[in-house]
Amino acid sequence: MTIQLLAMTSVNVGAESALNKYLSVVGPLMQSAGAKIIDRFELANSIVGSNEFQYVTLIEYPDEASVSKVFDSEEYGSLDEVKRIAFSKYQVSVIVSM
Repeated sequence: MTIQLLAMTSVNVGAESALNKYLSVVGPLMQSAGAKIIDRFELANSIVGSNEFQYVTLIEYPDEASVSKVFDSEEYGSLDEVKRIAFSKYQVSVIVSM
């Protein structure tokens, strides 16, 4: 059963090096797990509430094992400091259809 994740992020200004490091690790991890980006959006403005996130990305994984392959990996775990530098906001959540 496919698993869909919603990644909500805001990138720190001037953190291109950290962002590129993050992407250079996570991209191949996602590819090896069979994940694919379904859609990506930049949030233009909020009608109600704050502009907490800049980007929203919908990602599909083949199954729970493939999600674990990425997020439980040593490579992903080593990115904590890189994520702190690259992102001011970073949240990844499993979503389900209602």
